Amino acid sequence: MTSAQTDTAPYAKWTLWLILGLLVVRLTALVFNPLGLHGDEAQYWAWSKDLDWGYFTKPPLIAWVIWTTTSIFGDAEWAVRLSSAPLHALTTGLVFSTARKLFDARTGFWAALIYALMPAQWLSSQIVSTDVSLLLFYALALHGWVHLRDGATWVRAGQLGLAIGFGMLAKYAMLFFLPALVVAIVVDKPTRQALVSTKGILVFVLAAVLITPNILWNLNHDFATLSHTAANANMSDGPSVRIGELVSFFGDQFGVFGPISFALLLGALVVGLVGRAGPLVRLLAVFSITPLLVICVQAFLSRANANWAVTTYVAGAIVLAFVTLRYWPKIKRWLVVGLAVQAVIGVIALGVIQSPKLTDELGLANSVKRLRAWRQTVENLEAVVRDGHEGQPYQAVMVDKRIIYYDLLYYGLPDTVPTYMWKLYQAPENHAELKAAPPAFDAESGPILFVNYTDYIDEMREDFERLEPLPALDIDLGGGKRRTLRLWAGYGFTPTTTR
Repeated sequence: MTSAQTDTAPYAKWTLWLILGLLVVRLTALVFNPLGLHGDEAQYWAWSKDLDWGYFTKPPLIAWVIWTTTSIFGDAEWAVRLSSAPLHALTTGLVFSTARKLFDARTGFWAALIYALMPAQWLSSQIVSTDVSLLLFYALALHGWVHLRDGATWVRAGQLGLAIGFGMLAKYAMLFFLPALVVAIVVDKPTRQALVSTKGILVFVLAAVLITPNILWNLNHDFATLSHTAANANMSDGPSVRIGELVSFFGDQFGVFGPISFALLLGALVVGLVGRAGPLVRLLAVFSITPLLVICVQAFLSRANANWAVTTYVAGAIVLAFVTLRYWPKIKRWLVVGLAVQAVIGVIALGVIQSPKLTDELGLANSVKRLRAWRQTVENLEAVVRDGHEGQPYQAVMVDKRIIYYDLLYYGLPDTVPTYMWKLYQAPENHAELKAAPPAFDAESGPILFVNYTDYIDEMREDFERLEPLPALDIDLGGGKRRTLRLWAGYGFTPTTTR
């Protein structure tokens, strides 16, 4: 073993202990987490019971992942969410491996530390979301590119193609990888030699083969997912200048990556792009900054959620680690402080959510109110169903909000009574409306229990011959928060054909 290898040998071991330690902490917190599923999580779970190549709002990988964990461990909340922490661990390992390949194990350790302790990872390890799989395949693609430019083998070409393809099946934000890859092909001779070749064709073919079934699914469903993705851009009335949205999105990134980490990353990206850090760091900076710039433009012209540029931080963690260690030894202490604070807050947060009483006492009930009391909500609705209306049993339940529909579905209301998703418009606007739209119900066959959250009362009345108000369902969520659902008994339902 050389002296250089001896110097860097502990870093691989430290990274492994970091990954395993965080995995144990996060899985332990997950298993004992008392919070129920959010409506989006319940929606993904419902998709996992109906496997397909696409869904109304997302590509299919999230459903396949949940199917895998729930097929083994059952349908408990923790089993639905089980994949997130292990996938984050794998992504962290890829960040370390990529940085070690490019630079050294010391840089790899710090990149892994920065990435693993980002606040967004603490949060997403306790939920199930499309971002977790996306980040894994984004990191796998970056790892594949780094190895491919160093030695163009068929195995690495296959890795890159599969990573891009599966990344697209996770979330279309995988597309952010491609402009940076094109830049690398243009300006970097090793990348160009590797990809402007038969191996580059393999990358394209594998990615295309994987995404083609999803494209065909969209073709057969009026391009539902692509239309939803475009609608998220919120530019149906044309772009407009929204400085407030840009400021809000940009400010949110301090919470996503960490306040000190993000501030330092901005400086590190400048050093990487225009400084003397070298061509490899410059390319890494391009891979990092591309998603951030694209979503900043979208926020400026329309709107953007805080997590939409999360792929920024895969390459960003490596850039920040390298620049800090190589050029900013005196600033390193601030990075250490930031990471330490994030770790402490992360552990405390995982502890706090184990206790509903403590959560309420700390004034955090508003943050978790959508994850509480769904079993009680279903039990109360089942009691209403059993009582019937005017001496007649309810023949079905209709719900007018997607996330409520899926929570009621997950917590078992359809086991008691058929449950449907009411459509405001003739064309479906979400997967529940696509798959669970109600049929017509004759007035003589009995009432429908309508669970109402939205304010489309006039539109509801248009669909029923008779609609009678009932006492509202009021659920105590703790911490002064309540869930109020208006209830109606409807007769003679005919789905609209004009709105």
